[in-house]
Amino acid sequence: QVGTEGASPGAPRVAAAMAAAGGAGASGGADASAAASVMVPSAKGSAAGEKRRVLIVGAGLAGMAAVRELRGTFNVTVIDTKEYFEFTSGIMRAYAKPSHWDSLTFMYHQVLEHRWGVKFLWGEVLALESCPRCARVKPMFAKNEELISYDYCLVAGGCNFNQFLATGESPWFPTVHEQDRAKSDMNHLDERFLEGRRCRIWQEHQALQELNDRQANVLVVGAGFMGVEWACELRHFFPGLQITLSDFLPRCLGPLPEDAARYCEDYMQSKGIRTKYGVKYHADNPEYWKSVGLPEGAAKTYVLSGVKHSNYFMPKNTLSERGPGGGGWILINSKLQVVDKKSQVWGQGRVFAVGDAISGSVENEIPPMPKTGYPAEQQAVHACRNIRRLDRALSSASSSGCGAGLPSEPPAVSLQSTWYPWGAGVFAISLGPQDGCVVVGARDEKGSGRMWFRGMAAAAQKELIETTKVRQCRGDHAFARLLWYLVHHWPVNFCGRGPLVSM
Repeated sequence: QVGTEGASPGAPRVAAAMAAAGGAGASGGADASAAASVMVPSAKGSAAGEKRRVLIVGAGLAGMAAVRELRGTFNVTVIDTKEYFEFTSGIMRAYAKPSHWDSLTFMYHQVLEHRWGVKFLWGEVLALESCPRCARVKPMFAKNEELISYDYCLVAGGCNFNQFLATGESPWFPTVHEQDRAKSDMNHLDERFLEGRRCRIWQEHQALQELNDRQANVLVVGAGFMGVEWACELRHFFPGLQITLSDFLPRCLGPLPEDAARYCEDYMQSKGIRTKYGVKYHADNPEYWKSVGLPEGAAKTYVLSGVKHSNYFMPKNTLSERGPGGGGWILINSKLQVVDKKSQVWGQGRVFAVGDAISGSVENEIPPMPKTGYPAEQQAVHACRNIRRLDRALSSASSSGCGAGLPSEPPAVSLQSTWYPWGAGVFAISLGPQDGCVVVGARDEKGSGRMWFRGMAAAAQKELIETTKVRQCRGDHAFARLLWYLVHHWPVNFCGRGPLVSM
C-alpha cells in the first residue's frame, strides 16, 4: 500500500527513488525516454512564463477528453500501463467476432504524440505524491523507477469489472498492473502489448468455439446491461451454447426502466436464453447451481457483476473505506479535487480525479454515477475547466509576488461544481448485431428513465456512437470531433441536474 494518514507519507520513498533515478532518464526505450522529460520534482513548479505541467494518469475516454481540453494551454504528459487505446464498450463484440477488435483500438504513441501533440509515457504509476508534486513511475522498458513532476494532475485510471476476485480481473479490461499479472490466470500473455491483448481475445474466442461445438452450458452472472449484452452476443455468434443468465435482483437491467427490462427479457426468452433472478452467486455452493438449473455446474462462467477499484497508487488517506467492491475509490469534493478522509483538499487542491476511479463525492452533492463513457468524459471536461481556473488564479498570485514559479498554496478561487449530467442516464444496449434498446433519462432513482429506441434503430445508434467516438479519440475525423465536442460542450442543459447555462 502507498501512504498512510497524514502529510506526504511517501516522502522517504521519494527521496530514495530520486537518488536511485539519477541516471534513469536515458533508460526505457525510445517511447519512454522521449516522453519522460521531467525527472526532478520541484517544490515551486514551473517558472513564471512557462507552460505549467499537467500529468494525466490513464488514457481511456476520460484521459483522452482531458488531453483534448488541455493540450493547447499546458505541457501535458499522459501515462498509461498499456501501449494502446481500447474502446471498452465494444469489447464484447470483439470476443464474439475478433475482427471487430481492430476498429476499437489504436496505438497511443502515434495518436497522442503525433496527432494531439502531447507526451506519452508507457509505464505504470506506482505512487502519486503531493509533496513534492510528483509521480513515481516504472516505465515499461526501464530497470529503474522514475519521478515525473507535475503542477496539476488528473487521475483517470478507470477500474476493473469483477467484484469476486481481489484483482478484479475479467475479460472486459486487460490485466496490465504488475501486482495483478502475477496472479492472473492469463499471465502467459502480456496484455500491456497490443499483440498480447489480441492473443487474449483470440484464445477466448477459440475456447467459445469449442464450447459451442460441444453445446456446453455457459453461465453469465449479472443481468445488468453488460450481462444482457454478453448473453445476447453469445447467442447470436455461438448458437450451440446453452446460456443461463443469473442475478440476485428480481429482474434484468437492475435500476433501469421497466419497459426496457421487459423488452430485453422478451428478446432473451425468444432466443432461448434461460434467466434466473433472485439468487446470489455462490460458485462453491451446490444449492446455487441447482437453483439456476445447472446441477452439474457450467463449462464456463462469466462474471459481469460489480466493480473493483484499481487505485492502489493513491495514498490510503485519499481512498474510501466503503463503496462498490469493498471501497478503495478516490475521495473527491464537488469540484472533483482529491480530498482526504477529513474532507480536506489533498495535493494543495491541484490533483483531480474523474470517471471510473471515483464513486460519488464526500459531500454527497453528486451521487455515484454509472461507470460508462459519457459521465467519465463529462467529468474530465469539468475538471479541466477547474484546472484552467485554478491556474489563472495561481498565475495571478505568482505575478503579483516577488518569487518565480507558482505559489505553493492556492489562493481563494471559485471553482465550478460538477453535476449528474444528462448523458449519465443514456444506455445503448445491444442485443446482438441486429437488435437493441436505448434508454434515456435514467438517474440514480430505481426505475427512472424510459426506453427511447429499440430494434434495428437502437443497434444502428450504438454502432454510430462506437464508430464516431473512436474516431474522435484518434483525432482523424472532422465530423466525429465536431459532433462529440458539441455533445460535451453544449452550453444549455435542458436535462440532468446541472445549471441551465454552463460555460
